[in-house]
Amino acid sequence: MTHDSGKSIVKLILFGGITLLLLVIASAMMKPTKWFDEKLIQDRNARTVQMMEQPDNTIDVLNLGDSLSTAGFSPMELWRDQGYTSFNIGADGMRMNEAYYAVVEACEKQSPKYLMIESLVLFRYAMGQDLQMLLSQPLYHRFAFLKYHNIWKSLVEEKGLMTYYRGYTINENVWEYDGEEDYLDLDINDPNSKMSISAFNGLIFDRIKRFCDERGIEIIIYSMPSAKNYNQVRIDAMQSFADEKGVTYIDLNERSDELGIDWDLDTNDGGDHMNLNGARKVVKYFGNYFREKLSLTDHRGDPGYSDWDEELVEYDKLVKEMDGKSYLDIYTEKKNKEWDEKYKKEDTTNNNDVKK
Repeated sequence: MTHDSGKSIVKLILFGGITLLLLVIASAMMKPTKWFDEKLIQDRNARTVQMMEQPDNTIDVLNLGDSLSTAGFSPMELWRDQGYTSFNIGADGMRMNEAYYAVVEACEKQSPKYLMIESLVLFRYAMGQDLQMLLSQPLYHRFAFLKYHNIWKSLVEEKGLMTYYRGYTINENVWEYDGEEDYLDLDINDPNSKMSISAFNGLIFDRIKRFCDERGIEIIIYSMPSAKNYNQVRIDAMQSFADEKGVTYIDLNERSDELGIDWDLDTNDGGDHMNLNGARKVVKYFGNYFREKLSLTDHRGDPGYSDWDEELVEYDKLVKEMDGKSYLDIYTEKKNKEWDEKYKKEDTTNNNDVKK
């Protein structure tokens, strides 16, 4: 090795060390819970941060998956019905690499009895994106600065509008599904999700299962009622996968009549996602399921869980105020009002200039 080569290696190591030190310092200075409370963190990272605020060992059920899971499962409704504590730890468009770290981070302060996994996340696979996440997610997990580096966008633009109730955001919009009644017999044209489960996703699931087995967490895979995302091919593939892995699988599409799903009233976007009506029916089903297993505690009346009763009051109040709307509706109304005020002001200014 030449003298110049040795100096180059030393410089590279020094640069790497300084970069690592700066990342550690910057990450230690991050205050994601404070930013979440001020509505500066919303969407993909919001549920992860709200999970940090939960008192230790108070969550019995974790609900994991993409937007199907977060739209169709309201922890406050499960609390109302059964007194069980739960939390949505999913994210829109979630992939299996993200799912693993969502579980790990949620269990840093919690000891849940169940992990519910909405099955569409297992079908989602794109080699390039998933391999990229295989590298990025461990870094995001260890360095908060990398995970929340885009917080400046909220600081520069504006605070979010959504209020999260243990990871759930209220959506009362009604947009009926007008497709075939027997949608399970139809083909699905979805380039983002496959009809079978990739070996890659299977390996990540095995990693999640090992993590859960070590902690005594039972996994339940389920498929949310969704006319846009499920057919018999996917359901059969999921059942075979669950049988192979030795976990419970519950398909709610074949049970939609049992749940009382009304495709004219219970979906917010034409049969893709559940709205609050649909979420209540899904939660009622799982509440009864957990009650029959006799493995969860009804915490209602326990002073240690009084914050759930307090939050339920606020939740019901906002449900009433939303009155058939979604946050997209509220955002659109807000922007329209801002534009109207802007043009009204401009018109007034222009009229004054003409008079002068």
